[in-house]
Amino acid sequence: MLVQVRLFGGLTERAGSNRVEVELADHATVTDLRAAIADQHPALAPLVSGVKVAVDLEVAREDQPVPAGAELALLPPVAGGADSDGGDAPGPRVLTGLTAPPLDLAAALAAVAGPEVGGTAIFLGTVRDHAPDLDGIVGLDYSAYPEMAEKELADIAAEIGRDHPETTGIALLHAVGELEVGDHTILIVCAAAHRAPAFDACRDALERVKDRVPIWKRERTAGGDHRWVGLPEPGV
Repeated sequence: MLVQVRLFGGLTERAGSNRVEVELADHATVTDLRAAIADQHPALAPLVSGVKVAVDLEVAREDQPVPAGAELALLPPVAGGADSDGGDAPGPRVLTGLTAPPLDLAAALAAVAGPEVGGTAIFLGTVRDHAPDLDGIVGLDYSAYPEMAEKELADIAAEIGRDHPETTGIALLHAVGELEVGDHTILIVCAAAHRAPAFDACRDALERVKDRVPIWKRERTAGGDHRWVGLPEPGV
């Protein structure tokens, strides 16, 4: 069968496209898909073992079958570095999503506010002018797998509500597009009756977003060079 695989982040540059076609045998697994991509698209071969494979918006197991017609994607290492459903069910107030800059702090605070809130913890990420091994950064470009990123943000918000039951409001927002030094990249807001649960939930949410949400970061320098964070340079 012939399948199409979506590419993101630095993989699009290596392949020269945002998707590739791959010929697979019937009943192929994710492991077979990796091998077929490496064989049929040599530019991606050095990278295939270091990326995740998503099947229908979920990170797949290696032995998982690849169904005909599935939504397939390769996910390079994430950058690391939706509105509330409006229902009446109990649980924290939630605001999640991807957004073009600038991030709206006032709207996020309003979304998690309530008469029971006694403490609100905020994390606001900012583009800086250097990396640990690189000076002269003038901006960052963030790209995402939008459908999966939105789902992961909503899933993380639900998890935080369960794992930190004192949390009464959660906002998880991430910027996408071109950002300059000083622009804000990510906004995490957690509200609770007391400060300690709000701080704990905010830190936990941030780490989960950095680890799981399929968003990729490209650093731009004053000299016109760029690199994708987490993706090995060609020949390395």
